[in-house]
Amino acid sequence: MSIVRPLVFVLVAFLLAVRLLAQPPSREPVGDIRLEALVKVALAKNPAVLEADEAVTAARARPDQARALPDPTLSFNYTNHGWAPTLGERDMTTLGVMATQVLPWPGKRRLRGAASELDADQATLQAERVRLGLVAAVKRAYSGLVLARELMALVLEQEEIWKQIEGVARARYGVGQGAQQDVLRVQVEVTRTQQLRAEQKAEERVRRAELNRLLGRSADPPLEATDRLALVKDPRPRGETLARVEQASPELRAASVALERDRLLVDLAKKERRPDIAVQAGYMNRRGLDPMWQAGVAFNLPLRRGRLEGARAEAEARVRASERRLESLRLDLRFRTEERLAQLETAETLARLYGGLFRRICG
Repeated sequence: MSIVRPLVFVLVAFLLAVRLLAQPPSREPVGDIRLEALVKVALAKNPAVLEADEAVTAARARPDQARALPDPTLSFNYTNHGWAPTLGERDMTTLGVMATQVLPWPGKRRLRGAASELDADQATLQAERVRLGLVAAVKRAYSGLVLARELMALVLEQEEIWKQIEGVARARYGVGQGAQQDVLRVQVEVTRTQQLRAEQKAEERVRRAELNRLLGRSADPPLEATDRLALVKDPRPRGETLARVEQASPELRAASVALERDRLLVDLAKKERRPDIAVQAGYMNRRGLDPMWQAGVAFNLPLRRGRLEGARAEAEARVRASERRLESLRLDLRFRTEERLAQLETAETLARLYGGLFRRICG
């Protein structure tokens, strides 16, 4: 009967017990000072965050533009009596200047400004979503780097164990107490651990490069990550967690803002049926004769009912679409939260099972 498997089990259990008992207590990586420093650097230098902040700045400049009056127009004209120039000689010959200012129907400018402010709020929430996504990406990459280095250490220990077992198997085979297939099996395991070591080394390089990318710098600088991974249980009840996630979600808040904006656009589409007013004033010079002046008011005529009704129907359809999108986002967020809570519970269960197995081995 081969003794390779029992020997492997005993050596692995012994070395793992020594390694775990010699380690200092694990620290939660989320609260680690080094990780917090990396998050601050990423928020300050990541191009995606800087782009989102500039988009917010641009969006905040739009409400004043939307509420502003249209630019006035200034026109010059010359009216002549007869073919030959008669300015100052004939009563109807004038050199005039005319100024016109369009005044939108009361309420239109306010609605346009309010809609633009809500667009700016959406841009702000989008920037918040980018920042939250960046923080999560940094934490995942940092945890992946820590995990890769821990697995590398474990693979190195396993490789050392298999090398020791290979020596024992060769010695037993040399004195005729072991089988050749035991030596071959051990050599296969040594090769497999070397393959795992190469894979973990590549994984460490990838996670390090990912972190440097998120920090907005080249992939050359090394990164320290000597912390330990720890499984931390969320003490909050499931219902409280779901409510907190919905309240904090930038996507849900942005969808609510979009719904409010679309409702304002419905009101604006209704007001488009009202005409805008153009106020005019002009001065006409007649050189040596008495000057003339004029004033007037003009209205645009919103007679294209088909266009106006189409704009209103479009705005109302957008409201209904925003309502459906808000509900869809809420359901999707609840599903993704439930999924992650289930994954966390599974991880906690596996941790307890492996912890109990380790205590039975060591006890």
